[in-house]
Amino acid sequence: MLKGLPGMDTVQTMCFASGGEALAWCRENEPDLCLVDYHMPGMNGIAFITEVRKLPRFGGIPMIMISGAADAELRQRALLSGANDFLTRPVDAEEFKARVYSLLSLRMSLINPPDKIAGSSFGRRSEATPAPGSSVVRGEPRGGGEQRVERLAHDVELLERQALEREHEQIIFKLSRLSSTRDEETGNHMHRVAHISRLIASELGHDEQFCDMIYLAAPMHDIGKVGIPDKILLKPGRLTAEEWEIMKTHTIIGYNVLKDSSSPLLRMGADIAHSHHEKYGGQGYPQGLVGEAIPVVGRIVAVADELDALLSVRPYKHAWNLKDALEQMRRERGRHFDPACIDIMLRHIDAILAIQKKFADASEVILPEAPALQRGVA
Repeated sequence: MLKGLPGMDTVQTMCFASGGEALAWCRENEPDLCLVDYHMPGMNGIAFITEVRKLPRFGGIPMIMISGAADAELRQRALLSGANDFLTRPVDAEEFKARVYSLLSLRMSLINPPDKIAGSSFGRRSEATPAPGSSVVRGEPRGGGEQRVERLAHDVELLERQALEREHEQIIFKLSRLSSTRDEETGNHMHRVAHISRLIASELGHDEQFCDMIYLAAPMHDIGKVGIPDKILLKPGRLTAEEWEIMKTHTIIGYNVLKDSSSPLLRMGADIAHSHHEKYGGQGYPQGLVGEAIPVVGRIVAVADELDALLSVRPYKHAWNLKDALEQMRRERGRHFDPACIDIMLRHIDAILAIQKKFADASEVILPEAPALQRGVA
């Protein structure tokens, strides 16, 4: 599947006939990517991913599940077991290559020195081929990767330390753009959400370090969209019930990508990715958490993201005018949103509007009385 694709000639691949053989190999080796077939002799793909994720070096290795069945329930089970993405046969070659590049780019951004990530090396890696010598384990995995555990731990720690310095914030924003470049959200949306989140966190009484961390982690809220098919992510108008179930899995994908990092910053990003669509009253997803059981970072970013989304043009809706947007947020106080976060947003709306103006999208058209057309299920 990989060898025939342009730009993949330098990728080293190995294949195994069963999940058991692959698991034995993984106990002694470390690949850069696993392509996992759901149907394998001995154990299915979900069982394999569940077991391989228990290995100490495999928390951050991207895994793509491949199946011949377009089954939303199977997809969700795969993602919950630790898969980062799910593809259905027949797999489109260009989409497959894009998924592999995106996941490898994310992994390389964590294992390469941060000074290279922030410079031209990051841009080339995210758009070009995997580095020579990369190993990819195919679904009945196999692959030849060198041990990089110590270097990975060191580089992620260094990434966090440098990212907390203002001049290195571009690292996190570039990382977050891996998902936003695939839909109609912009880099300015991420900047607005970051600034609004920091404002709310500060007014809630959190210390400066926490506020700086949420500023950097908030842009990662939708990083899981890298695993959502384009036909769903870019679809104008309402989604079908099955498409909506797939769209909701971006919270699980993002969480799986970030959760096993040794970096508190990236673990905060994991919590945000996982919980920013939970609702205060318990009707959200993916877990249906209620009230303060929702991580505070998720509650904060939910308000920042929703307000900015209402005021912005999306493929499936016009921008709302300010009056209607604020009325909608008030109505959802205590149902969708943390009341404390809503109260802060309303008290500091002038500061938030200043953020909106500073990071406005040049192409955005804000209508005075926009129809309330929201994303949802047809």
